[in-house]
Amino acid sequence: MASPNSKQPQLFKIENPLSSRLGNEFFRALPSVPGVYFFFGRENELLYIGQSSDLKARLGSYRHVTPEKNAKRTLRLVHRIHRIEWKECATAEEAIELERVLLLEKRPPFNRAGVWQGDPWWLKIETVGPNLNLELVREESGTGPHPSAFRYAYGSVVRCLFRVAWPSEPLSSYPYGLFDARVPLSLSLPLPDAVETAEALRAYAGGHCEPLLSKLAEMPPAASEVQQEYWQEEMERVRKYAAKARRNA
Repeated sequence: MASPNSKQPQLFKIENPLSSRLGNEFFRALPSVPGVYFFFGRENELLYIGQSSDLKARLGSYRHVTPEKNAKRTLRLVHRIHRIEWKECATAEEAIELERVLLLEKRPPFNRAGVWQGDPWWLKIETVGPNLNLELVREESGTGPHPSAFRYAYGSVVRCLFRVAWPSEPLSSYPYGLFDARVPLSLSLPLPDAVETAEALRAYAGGHCEPLLSKLAEMPPAASEVQQEYWQEEMERVRKYAAKARRNA
């Protein structure tokens, strides 16, 4: 599978300041419902707006932000959070729409996707023997156009596809760069069935995430509670982008 020297860093070990600042009881009491959440700084300034179909799982995942798997921007955000609020929604679709409206209205400084219209992406998908070769490009080629926000969904989708293809592989054996905060624009992944995975990715790029989410739901539980929260967060990103793609189609 992955080469011996393609090792990932030791993930999911370092706790960040949110647990000590807000307390574990705060996170245990969060509701497991769809909704939109708001991060505020020391001076009560709005820093970030997000949404999730499961507020408890999503907000809990911020306790496990680390330099190995998250962007420096996310690390800076977490260290500035002094208060968290949320608004419950009846459905995940309602949460996605409310987030979209609030991002355009509030434009929080730590949000990127959704606060302006960026240049589109195109995804080139090619199978060569057992390898799935992927490349995100700006010029018209492959599937697309995808909105600027696809750059942020891309890594989550690829990691989830790889997990489905290799359900027994430890995280340390995943290809190098796959857990970077922004995965490389070009990737070559060894897979047991590259053609099937390519088809699943093309379907997802067209806004059809149900087959991938169904396969992820059938996966055995991750090795630890922290990893379970991590994969739940990844599924949320997968679901969120596909819902937006369907709405904009």
